[in-house]
Amino acid sequence: MRLLAFLLCVAASAADQPFAILKKRCLPCHNEELKNGGLSLVDRESALRGGGRGPAFVPGKPEASLMILTLSHTGDLQMPPGPPLPAKEVRILKEWIKNGAKWK
Repeated sequence: MRLLAFLLCVAASAADQPFAILKKRCLPCHNEELKNGGLSLVDRESALRGGGRGPAFVPGKPEASLMILTLSHTGDLQMPPGPPLPAKEVRILKEWIKNGAKWK
């Protein structure tokens, strides 16, 4: 019984990881008040609507998602400013987008 509770807790925390990353790394600048670049990431609809450069992500297609391109610091737009996110965090967001970028 305790093993089942532990596994459910791990699964829940894994599902929350993309949101913890977005909250910490993205929302300080991409919220309803600031909307840097015209982008708010407060909910799925806002992220899909996107900003001046289009949608933040394409569900199921991390390689075509602006969010991943900018977080990977590979193009002219690099987010966040300064050092790139740890590779582990980028991988978590890629996997989340690959799996449909479901919002909680």
